[in-house]
Order: sequence, then structure tokens, then C-alpha cells
Amino acid sequence: MGAAPKVPVRKTVAEIAAKLDELPTLPSVIYELNRVINDPMSSTSDVERLMANDQSLTTKVLKLANSAYYAIPGGVSSLQRAIAYIGYDTINQLALSASIIKALSGHKSVSLDLPSFWKHSLGVAMAAEVIAKEVKYKTPSDLFTCGLVHDMGKVAIFIIAEPQFGESVAYAKEHGLSLLESEEALGLPKHTHVGFELATKWRLPYQIQISISNHHQRDPALRGGLSQEANLVVDIVYLANLLVHALQFGFSGHQKVLGLPRDVLDRLSIPQDRLKDLIAKVKEKIQNAEGFLKIIGDP
Repeated sequence: MGAAPKVPVRKTVAEIAAKLDELPTLPSVIYELNRVINDPMSSTSDVERLMANDQSLTTKVLKLANSAYYAIPGGVSSLQRAIAYIGYDTINQLALSASIIKALSGHKSVSLDLPSFWKHSLGVAMAAEVIAKEVKYKTPSDLFTCGLVHDMGKVAIFIIAEPQFGESVAYAKEHGLSLLESEEALGLPKHTHVGFELATKWRLPYQIQISISNHHQRDPALRGGLSQEANLVVDIVYLANLLVHALQFGFSGHQKVLGLPRDVLDRLSIPQDRLKDLIAKVKEKIQNAEGFLKIIGDP
């Protein structure tokens, strides 16, 4: 008799979560920067002094501030001028975004094309910021980061358990499913759960944690009792993700496109006659994604 076919060993959520400690950590300056920027007594010089401890990060943030995405007249050559044009919150989110991408990059495989993955993620970040401005959310730059890292659980699974990530991608392609539906069908750990675990370990802001864990959940009643503001954040990321998938911008592991979420649009107070203009704004913004991604992904 021939040998029985080899059954791949699958890691559980708990096993993957235990391995998250092996991933690179975020630099301490990120946590200090968040503390300083949220301190009403802090000044621009405090931020400059802190970021001087990480010159590589400072250089990257200045390059991003000078990118076509922000279109600052004449450009900026100092953090002080960058802060004056795009604000503390945006500086904070750029530093956090650059650090997260650096921590989750550097792995290559046929099961996940990282440049295409981050292209999709950056598209969602830009779309989320556009939508946040459209609905007059108080800090649109926060939604940029929420959008950028909404799928980071996929990268964590890819790094820790690549064979089962590849299995999910293949099954999704074969059956026309989203990656989450594929994970559910195969009984594999969900990227939303793994991403939430990583966000918790990295002590990322609450808005990011709920965006990661709920960005596929359309019904607010099934989001674990979130507040009205938290549901607004999730709705923005949900819609941004859907639009970027519909525009086929980048690739995050599946190609399923969902229909127009009328209920989400209603909750965001986006009428049908404004949707066309909103999509046009998203298309315009994501044209800058390639250059932005090149900067943010540089060592």
C-alpha cells in the first residue's frame, strides 16, 4: 500500500498568537511620539527633539510630507514646517504607518505579493481619509492609518503559517470567495482575529484595533457593542475597502467584489448623487499611491 497523503499541519489562532512575539517590534519612538502629540502641553520643538532620536524615520516622514499626496507648496525641509502644513496628527500617523510597514515587510513568497498587497492597503488608507473628510470626521489622518493596516493580520499569518495562508488564497480563488470566507470555509484562523491580536500586542490605538477586527462586519449590531463613533470609524474603513476592491487596485489575497452597501452609505450620510464624486476623489488620490508606497517602503 502507498503512503497516506500528507495532511498539512495547521496552526490555531492561539499558536499563531504565540508566534507574534517573534515578529519585529515597533520602535519606542512611536509610543513616545504618540504620548507627546496627545499631550496638550507639548510643542513643535518637543516633537522635533523626540524624532531626532530616529533620523531614518524623520527622513522618511519628511519625504512623505513632500510627496504628491500632500502637495505642499514649495515643499518642506524641516519637521517644523511639515507640522505647520499637515499637522501633528498626520505626522504621528505617517511615522506609525512607516514603522508598521517596515516591521511587516521583507518576506517573499508566491502566496502573497507584498508590493501588490501594500498597494491595496495604501489605496484603502487613502480612500478612508477621503471618506473621513467627506463625512467631516474630526481627524481624517487617523482613518488613513486604520485603512493602511486593516489587513495586517494577513501578513502575520503569511509570515508565521505560510502554507495555510497559501491554502486560503487558493481556495478563495477557486470558489470566488473573499479571503475571510475562505478562512471560515476551511476552518482556519481568521486574519481579522490574528490582526487584532497583533494590534493589541503592539499597543496600537483603539480605532486601529476595531478597524482590523471589524472591517468585514457590515452590521453594527454584530460588532460587539461599539460606540457610535467607533461604528463610524469601522463604516468608513468598510466602505473604503469595498471601493478599492471594486477599483481592482492592488491585491490582498482575493478578488471578490461586493455590491453597493446602501445601509453603510446611509449611516455615513452619503447620498447617491454624491457617490460618483466621492469615487472620483478616491481615484484621484490613489494615483499617488505608487510614489507614496516607494517612500514608505524604503529601508
